[in-house]
Amino acid sequence: MIDLEEVPPRFKNIAIFGGGPMGVHLSVSLSEKTENLFLWYFDKKNADRMQKDRTTEFLDDHVPLPNNIQVVSDFEFLSKGSWVIIIAVPSRQTENVVDRISSVLSPDEEHTMVAFTKGLVSTSTRKKTNAVTFSDYVLKVREIKDKLDLEYVAVAGPNLLSEMAKGKHSFFSIASSGERGSEVIEGLFSGPRNHIKTFEDIRSLELVGVMKNPIAIACGILSGIPECGSNFEGELISLGFSEILSLLNALDLPAKPAMEFGLADLITTATSRSSRNRAYGQRFIRKLISGEDSPNLLERIELFFNPKEFIQKEMSQSESHVEGAYSLSTILDLAEEKKVELPLFTTLFEVLTRKVSPTEMIRFVSKSTSDEIRNISRTARKRFGLTLASGKEFQQALRRRVLRHVHSQPGMADRILKQAGLQIKSLEKRYAEAVENEAGTDLFLLPKEIVLWQEAEETYEKKHTRNLERLVEFYVSEIADEYSPFFRESLIHLVAPARFAIGGFKPGGGLPKIGGQIKEIKALASRYDILYTPTHRSHLDSIEVAFGLRWLGLPVPRYAADKKVMATPGLARVLKSLGAYMVDRKRNRNLLYLECLTQYSTMMLEAGIPTLVYPEGTRSRTGGIIPIKTGILSTSVEAFKHTGSEVLVVPIVLSYENVPEDVEFTGKDIHLSFRDFLFKRTEVYMDLCEPIPVSRYIHEDDPTLSISMEISREWQAHHRILPNHLVAKLLMEAGGEISLSDLEKMIAERILTRKGNYLTKDTGEILNRGLKVLQSRKFIRKEDEMIKALDGDLLQYYANMVPDPT
Repeated sequence: MIDLEEVPPRFKNIAIFGGGPMGVHLSVSLSEKTENLFLWYFDKKNADRMQKDRTTEFLDDHVPLPNNIQVVSDFEFLSKGSWVIIIAVPSRQTENVVDRISSVLSPDEEHTMVAFTKGLVSTSTRKKTNAVTFSDYVLKVREIKDKLDLEYVAVAGPNLLSEMAKGKHSFFSIASSGERGSEVIEGLFSGPRNHIKTFEDIRSLELVGVMKNPIAIACGILSGIPECGSNFEGELISLGFSEILSLLNALDLPAKPAMEFGLADLITTATSRSSRNRAYGQRFIRKLISGEDSPNLLERIELFFNPKEFIQKEMSQSESHVEGAYSLSTILDLAEEKKVELPLFTTLFEVLTRKVSPTEMIRFVSKSTSDEIRNISRTARKRFGLTLASGKEFQQALRRRVLRHVHSQPGMADRILKQAGLQIKSLEKRYAEAVENEAGTDLFLLPKEIVLWQEAEETYEKKHTRNLERLVEFYVSEIADEYSPFFRESLIHLVAPARFAIGGFKPGGGLPKIGGQIKEIKALASRYDILYTPTHRSHLDSIEVAFGLRWLGLPVPRYAADKKVMATPGLARVLKSLGAYMVDRKRNRNLLYLECLTQYSTMMLEAGIPTLVYPEGTRSRTGGIIPIKTGILSTSVEAFKHTGSEVLVVPIVLSYENVPEDVEFTGKDIHLSFRDFLFKRTEVYMDLCEPIPVSRYIHEDDPTLSISMEISREWQAHHRILPNHLVAKLLMEAGGEISLSDLEKMIAERILTRKGNYLTKDTGEILNRGLKVLQSRKFIRKEDEMIKALDGDLLQYYANMVPDPT
């Protein structure tokens, strides 16, 4: 929460209007500054619930409400006493809220209104009252009620809520209608990481605070077009700022405050990942290009007759309030009255109302008249090259790519050849093990590989020649095997009923239960190249993903399967038909082999072949999410750089009620038969996360790292919390023994205070189902009304599957 100095309460009454994230944050942060704090929420039902439960949602978590906070939905509480009133409602509600507040405030007391909401009054109100900004309107109201002692303070930034909540440095640019207002702000927000700057012209501060938001939307839209990077966004921000200054000048408002605080606020809002307006623009362009955005007949009629209402209606259906969409038409109306041209704002309005393509903003910013800038062709075109997945032609292309890359990187060939001795020793050791275990494949292939390394080492030492051709040919022929998509479809249809029967003919027995961003990904998959990035829990993961994607009608990817799994001839044939290609994880320190794998994955993406990689690198032995290894993710970045065509990274979360290998992971020497392995699979859930366009991060210093962080966030948010996972978590937190009644209370409290992707939020269902699964596996014992742990290792394994809050 916001970093405030701990001082005795100096304000008797504070009222915060707005039950959204900002209102909740301010309420909790300022509760120590006052004796009585009222949090107003427009919805009576939700206000009553918050007052009763004493908790509410804040960003991605639940927060308890301090005892001195009362949640209300009326205005009568304002009728007595002196009040500090903080406005944090959406701008479209502000005029009505101000009217209601002013009608009940006591004329015999001093009041201060602090507005975090920045906006312009509606066009109709402006024509009636000549007010332009909210401060104008409040002062008009005060004139009408001539005995009302009310001062108004406008607050601007840069002060992003997400950073304020984490106690990071924030800046409060304020302007007040009187001296008391500035003193109130100092009393409320003074703190070592809160920096307050005071300006004289309140209207300039408000206008800049309003006009920054549409510019942030425009930056979000252009960030989804690969041709537009940071350079382009910088130019757009510059043009937007000049239009802000033009409107200030037309209103006879000083430009100096805009120079001092407005530029910082604009840059932060337009470029930060935490900006809601920028995020709205990114969602808009993604849906537009994918084809998911397709207005129906009634919407097209509304677009034609009342485009302003359409934008506001569309915004109201989004996940969060986006002030830029609400204020855009009002800004343009005001500019028209003042005879000021705002070409960037006008172009954005036409884009949002589907009159022109987003590329018109490119034409405007670049001042281009070229016909090449008509379509977002490079992001909307998908290549189809499934036939290039295997065969001699593909292998030859892969060999050339690997050799070219190895020899073009300074010192890489030398590093590979200098480790030849280590590779030979490792291979000889593996061959001895293969002889002992009678491993047929290794007995046939390892001697050949040893000879190839010996030849390469000898040539390097005696002739100083970096000859890697035969080794590359050996590895490429092993990796880029024969693959026939035709057999995959038939096999899935044949195997699915068998899986269903093995699963006891229960729902989810043949397929995983699928959730998440299904509609959006299906719309995007036909246009973009896809890299699937699932969590890794079991050898079954790739099969679950293949069946789930095929059921949805999404492209089924090629994926790497361990050589150990592919050693069984019958299973290898099945896995190959499902898209698997063999990898040898024992070569994890073989630089040349790893380079062949990386280039293979990159070439498949470039050819339009959907690909699957496991960013964790290996199956999780702990049950929790493993830190991502970024190396394999670089294939998506390289494919984008080579082709200029968009690559979508689609994180997938696989959640198992029972992981077949769980006993193995806890160190118990128990080997399951293939039949028992399959029977241990019960409920499996597959959630498709928000797709990540590579183009969004391509201009960053380390795009692969940024993509990996985004994948981790999506995994955390979408991971299914199953009943047996949660019960195991709470039981282990209680020391391995707990009463039924206490366990039920802990479940209810957890759901209330920790946000998560729970399978169900019904406390009784979680308790009963979780206990049933754990008892069936003999992980716990129930004695009278007590639950006792029997296998702490396995309980902890499943407890780790409950993501910790980030």
